[in-house]
Amino acid sequence: MTRTKTTTTDTTKVETQAVNPPVTLTPAALQAVIAEATRQSAPTIINGKPERSIKNEIAVVKAFAKAGFKDAKPHVNIFTFRKWMERGYRPVEGSKSLKISNLRLFHVSQVRKITSEEKAAMQAQSDAALARNMGKVIPIGTETSPQ
Repeated sequence: MTRTKTTTTDTTKVETQAVNPPVTLTPAALQAVIAEATRQSAPTIINGKPERSIKNEIAVVKAFAKAGFKDAKPHVNIFTFRKWMERGYRPVEGSKSLKISNLRLFHVSQVRKITSEEKAAMQAQSDAALARNMGKVIPIGTETSPQ
């Protein structure tokens, strides 16, 4: 179904012009255009890391060097708060993270080991939160259903 546009240039002659011109690409040419577009949009990967990751690591090293940290190595001694907590460390009270892109990072010199009392307190807090939320769950198909 093609739409046509009609214009009258003379009272006796009506010209019909196609609004959508016919497709001139062959299937092979279309595949070549698609392949070229996907090749251009694919991220560059160097040593198994995307280009954006490498740029972030360079920015991290520069920012920590500017802040006075000498041995800045991303993924070795610079991590986010959550990653330090997973490794059993916590940032020292009063230390400030450095903001690089969307990351808030701490250096190894800014963290301390989590004590066993802190671990027990965190576990107790987690258990209490779990108990509070599990009390609200009502299994489907039981007689105590509010329906």
